[in-house]
Amino acid sequence: MSRLPRRPIVLAATLVLSVIALLRYGVPVTILVLALGVTTAVLVGRHQAGKFTIRKKGPRGPIWKPKVHHQELPAPADDPVIAFGEPVVELFASRTPPLAHLGLSATVRSQLDGFALGRTRRVIEAPDLLNHAAADAETWPVVETAVQKTMALARSRGIEVRPEGQPRLMQALALSAVQGVLLAEWRQLEDGATVWDGATARIRASDAFSIQHITEEMERRQLPELFAGIARRPPDFEVRLLLPYALATAFYLRLHGKPPEAFAA
Repeated sequence: MSRLPRRPIVLAATLVLSVIALLRYGVPVTILVLALGVTTAVLVGRHQAGKFTIRKKGPRGPIWKPKVHHQELPAPADDPVIAFGEPVVELFASRTPPLAHLGLSATVRSQLDGFALGRTRRVIEAPDLLNHAAADAETWPVVETAVQKTMALARSRGIEVRPEGQPRLMQALALSAVQGVLLAEWRQLEDGATVWDGATARIRASDAFSIQHITEEMERRQLPELFAGIARRPPDFEVRLLLPYALATAFYLRLHGKPPEAFAA
């Protein structure tokens, strides 16, 4: 009984419109009106009978789509293997281009730099890095060790910490350390387990470019967090150096051990 009131109305309207179409527009338009009307009547009947439903579009949440710079350039044709020892903070004091002492050609350097920029964007914009690292039993000890080494370095250079701002300082260092871990895992996934020459790891030249790009980008964001936790700093030490030191230390520490089984940035 539920389909009777609506289907006859559709059919009646179709009949009236078809007559009007025949008188004013001719046979072809009349046929089209009849076809549409009969089809509509059939669909109305099936809908009322519960044989199909009309889905209503609900509100859709924001969908993240990678920007152009998230899509890495192809791996460089020449990404030389280089030695990477335990970091010392003096390595980051100058802002000279990475691996300037190797005499890389302009073409190779350009390819390495472009590849590293794409990787840098993916590392620094990876969501919830700290939360994921804190929940990972393998990652978090590396982060903690890197932060402790960085804080020990800061104190040895005469930096005094402001207690009320120390959590912000520690969080900034932890974020840098997590980014170093992520970069090291990327290297392990591409090359397998790290090859060591004593205390020196074998990495790729593009990693050195990535480390510099990440720290340069994060300086702009994290310096206020660093200074929030510093009560006094010596005139002969740059506070910004704590960020690349934490990142490189975590990168170095994570190169030990097995490559991760899964990875997403």
